[in-house]
Parts: sequence; C-alpha cells; structure tokens
Amino acid sequence: MLREEIAALRGWGSGWAVRLIFMSPYIRTVRTASGATAVQVVYSEKRGSKSMKHLGSAHTDEDLALLKTQARRLVDGDQMSLALGVDTTPSGSGSVDAPVPITSERAGHLLDVIHHAYTELGLDTATGGDQVFRDLLIARIVQPGSVFDSIETLAELGVASASYPTINRRLPAYATGGFRDALTRACATHAGIGPGVLVLFDVTTLYFETDEGDDFRKPGFSKERRLEPQITVGLLSDAHGFPLAVGAFEGNMAETRTMLPMIRNFQDAYGVEDVTVVADAGMFSAGNKAAIIEAGLHYILGVKFKDIPYPVAQWRKHHPGQDYEDKQIWTYADRTGRGPDGVPHSVTYYQYSWDRARRTLKGIDEQVAKAEKAVAGKLPVKRNRFVDLKAPNKQVNWTLVDKNKALAGIKGYETSRVDLPAEQVIHAYRQLLKIEKAFRMSKSDLKARPIYHHKRESIEAHLSVVMAAMAVGHLLEERSGLSLKRLVRTLRKYRTFQVQVAGQTIHAASPVPTDIAELIAGIQGD
Repeated sequence: MLREEIAALRGWGSGWAVRLIFMSPYIRTVRTASGATAVQVVYSEKRGSKSMKHLGSAHTDEDLALLKTQARRLVDGDQMSLALGVDTTPSGSGSVDAPVPITSERAGHLLDVIHHAYTELGLDTATGGDQVFRDLLIARIVQPGSVFDSIETLAELGVASASYPTINRRLPAYATGGFRDALTRACATHAGIGPGVLVLFDVTTLYFETDEGDDFRKPGFSKERRLEPQITVGLLSDAHGFPLAVGAFEGNMAETRTMLPMIRNFQDAYGVEDVTVVADAGMFSAGNKAAIIEAGLHYILGVKFKDIPYPVAQWRKHHPGQDYEDKQIWTYADRTGRGPDGVPHSVTYYQYSWDRARRTLKGIDEQVAKAEKAVAGKLPVKRNRFVDLKAPNKQVNWTLVDKNKALAGIKGYETSRVDLPAEQVIHAYRQLLKIEKAFRMSKSDLKARPIYHHKRESIEAHLSVVMAAMAVGHLLEERSGLSLKRLVRTLRKYRTFQVQVAGQTIHAASPVPTDIAELIAGIQGD
C-alpha cells in the first residue's frame, strides 16, 4: 500500500521498480552558479535522486550560518516527517523495539534556576518582560557565542528562540541609555545601594575579529598587546563585585577619562549622591582627583610613587637598620586646603606586606643578576632598569637597587574619607579584586570578547546582555558556591521531557540526586 501511494504521488507507472531508502536526515550545502551557497535538508535517497527541502541560498557568512542553524533545527526534530505526503510520525508501545516517542525535551532545572535569579534581580521587570533579551542572556550564560549560536543553544535547551531577523530588530532597544539605566536601577536596588556607598571601578578592553576600525572601534593600548581594533569598557560594582553599570568608550580613550562619566551616569540613573569611588592606581591623576572632588564625590585611590614616601623615609631615619613589620602602616595627612577646623582634606596610608615584599624582592634579585652578567659582558644589554648606561662604563645602578628594595612590599592608598580608619580604607581598596573577578567572568565564562558585531548599537546591546548575565551569574555563584561554568555543566544534563503515550502527553524528568536537588533548592531559596 505504501509503495502504491508513493508511486501515485510521484507519478510513477506500475511497471517501475520502486525502492525507497529511509535514512536520517542530513544537511547538504551546494555551490550555485551565482557563487552563493545553497542549504538543503536531505530526507531520503532513491537511485541517485534525493527527497529534500531547500532552505535558501546565502551570499554572506552570516546568512549561511543562519540557514545552517535553521537546517540543524529541522534535522534535530523540528520536522519529523518526510515531505512525501506520508505520515511517518513515530509511534510506539514502550517496548525496546517500539519505544515511546519523546515529543520535546528541556534543560528544565538549569533554565529554572536562571529564570529564578533573573526574576529575583528584578531584570524581568526592568526589561518590560522582554523575552528576546532574556533568551539572549540564557544563551550567553549557557554557551556564549554569536547571535546565530544563541539560536542553536536555545534550541538544544528546549527553548523556542525568536528568529534571527526578530533578534536583530530588538537589538537597538537594548543599546539605549534608558534600557541600560533600567538594568542599573534593578541591580542597584538588589544590592541595597544607599548613601555613603562604596562603588568599585575598573576598566578593560574588548577586541574585535576584524582588521578595520572606525570612530568607535579603534586601536589603542592593550594590556595583552593585541593589535585588533578595540573598545574600552568601564564597569561599576558594589563592594562585593556585584555589577551595577557598564559603559563603552572609544578604544583609544585614556582609562582615566572613563571613570567620572561612569560615576555621573550611575548617579543620574539611580539617584544617589553620596558616593565613594574605589579605583586602582591607574586611575590616579591630579586631573581625575580634582574632577572627583569638584563633582562632590569621595575617593579611595591607589597611589603611584617612585621615591620613598616621606613618612616611610622618616621612620627609616629614626630606625636605622630595622626591618619593617608585616602590616605596618604609615600615615601622611595632606593639610593643604584644610578647613578652619584643621581637618586634612585627604589622607594617604602606606602599608607594608611581607608577602608582597617577598615576591617583589625575588623579581629584583633576578633582574640584578641579569644586570651583573650584562655589565660583565656575559649577556647582551636589553631592557634592564638596573643597568646604568650613562656611566663612563656601563655598571649596575646600586643606588636604584637599594631604593627599590626599600620600596618592596609598600603600597599606598589615598582617600578623602578622613573619617575612616586606615584598616577600613585598605580593606575597601582590596575589594577591587572582586571587580577583577567579575571581569574574568565576563571574558572567560561569558566570553564577552572577541566581539563580532560591527555597528555601535549592536555592540552596546551586546554589553547590556553581558552586564545582565554577569549579575545573574554573580547571584548563581553566590547561592551555589560553584563557578558559573561548573554550575551550568552540572545542571545541564538533567532534562525534563514530554512523551506521547496512546495519544496522551506524559511529563517526565531525569532523576535528580539528593545533593543536586539541595543545590537547586539553595539557589531558589526553598
């Protein structure tokens, strides 16, 4: 009967020998005469001819990726029947030879914890319930990649994604200042930001997979010595490293010029005035400090110094030959511009760390050994600060060696918060390690770079997704005690299913071990 129906559908005569080979569908690409690449899904073959579905032809790599993603979804189950007019939807009795078909599957537990964190942070409300943004965030957390990749990732998770054109139409909305301000307000509200808050600031660079820059994507200083066009990205977080705001700047903009605009935007978005900004020594400049003070902000900044600070030099003068003590602190109060009450307007604390000194001294000793060999003619003179090339004969600069050894292990912290004790100021500064961790999450777990977008609004939209994903990731890591990557890997394998049995839909799920169930409950606060 099946052979007769097929023959009738195809117009085959009764004398023809018909042989169908049923096979797993596969994706086929063919180069067309115009130079485009056609994408097809092949369902069956018979005597050299194929039954297939033609999805379209691509002239660019982006279009090709889209068509392949669509084809993959068809192959993976979006279309379960052959295009022959014959119903081939599987049915089964539940036996080994006739299994019951799974009509859908979903990484339910992983999706549920992400949804919970997303909602708890207020991001669902902040985005107006935008499902496309939420889905892009999920894909960024689970399997970071391009927009094309996100569609495939969501399909594997059991999430019906919006189409690529729909996503592209939505991206400009995520790039607006109003949208990002809403994200900032949601994050700041969750973090409990209030008057007198400490906010951490740091910058990084994100590079692009292209050789061509523009007015936004520009070559600039790269800590990794990369040559690709880049942008400079500033991140504000609370004292625990929880992200509050993200900002993008031209790739060649000096880091010191990014801080104040970020702080002002944060204040405007969240409506907070009394802010103390904490930043590393790279942000410290006379102009930056003056701008911060003029803006009515407080600061805790790392201090750069080339010579032995005055209070340390005085201590050495009165304690000749005596070693510093671990955690020893020296204080210098800047009384220039003090008020009538005599209170200094800033204080600088210098602290000695034995462990920091140990690591620094090891490096100095290695450089000195190379300098001695260079002076002796045993090594070529390369970049070595301890070789004095200005002397009549090249020699080791022992004066510089002694000064650097005296400075080893000492770090400076300047603050306008003269009301805070030294230990609290130093502790606040050390929280910058947490914002560095947030940046590491964005670059490794969330793969914020390289960026494949080329339009500024798409780049800004990408950063909005990354920032929101960082917030969700921070909460998930805090609740679970696991890294984001490990949490995803752990929960991704536990699936929920829909099964068709005798025309009825049955819901099923992979057994969840007790420890995993407790992990999920801990994240969701159950």
